[in-house]
Amino acid sequence: MNETECANLLASVQWTDPTNLVSLAVLAFINVLVIVGNCLVIAAVLCSHKLRSVTNFFIVSLAVADLLVGLAVLPFSATWEVFKVWIFGDVWCRIWLAVDVWMCTASILNLCAISLDRYVAVTRPVTYPSIMSTRRAKSLIAGLWVLSFVICFPPLVGWKEQKVKENVYYQYGNYTLVSVTPTPMPPLPCPWTCELTNDAGYVVYSALGSFYIPMFVMLFFYWRIYRAAVRTTRAINQGFRTTKALLKAPQKQQATRNG
Repeated sequence: MNETECANLLASVQWTDPTNLVSLAVLAFINVLVIVGNCLVIAAVLCSHKLRSVTNFFIVSLAVADLLVGLAVLPFSATWEVFKVWIFGDVWCRIWLAVDVWMCTASILNLCAISLDRYVAVTRPVTYPSIMSTRRAKSLIAGLWVLSFVICFPPLVGWKEQKVKENVYYQYGNYTLVSVTPTPMPPLPCPWTCELTNDAGYVVYSALGSFYIPMFVMLFFYWRIYRAAVRTTRAINQGFRTTKALLKAPQKQQATRNG
């Protein structure tokens, strides 16, 4: 984007357009619901000792991630999506993008932790308290927050799009000549835009860590939970049939004797 297009981007914004204002109001209302709802979840667990279970620790961690999304991401995202212009400065743009990836990744990893917790509870109900102890649950929560930060951190330390110089080598007798093609200076970023890097390496890295790997992990655990539930249901039904047959046997014997 050249300087003229960048300047026109801000000049073309229709700040008082009714459609934009209605859209912004709807997104603001949704954002308030996100904040209030997650605050209620956190308050419920903190205020009630009966709710302080291992499973609810993961739910609180998930609520914290979603609450931070509502506080630090969604308000600025709503403005960016509605008006298509970034007015909060370059420094906050970098922080906002990092926090966005961090909180969304933490939210998804918390869902993975919940699926693991449910898998252990369903498949190993007797040993569940010892396997998923409070200490292990807290360590798992801390680990997934650190992992989500590792996924969002690279763009902050320079993992961005870079053009590589193209050098041509010539052999002249016993000498090797190098023709260096200087890389043209990239245009200055427009201060009215805020977008995550499109570097292919980081896109693959973040997509695997933030979406695809957690998705397959959750699918695996819930598939195993489903199979365990099916086996348990079959066993219960078989037990009912066996019990019913045992109860009917004496009645049949009594009827035979009476006959």
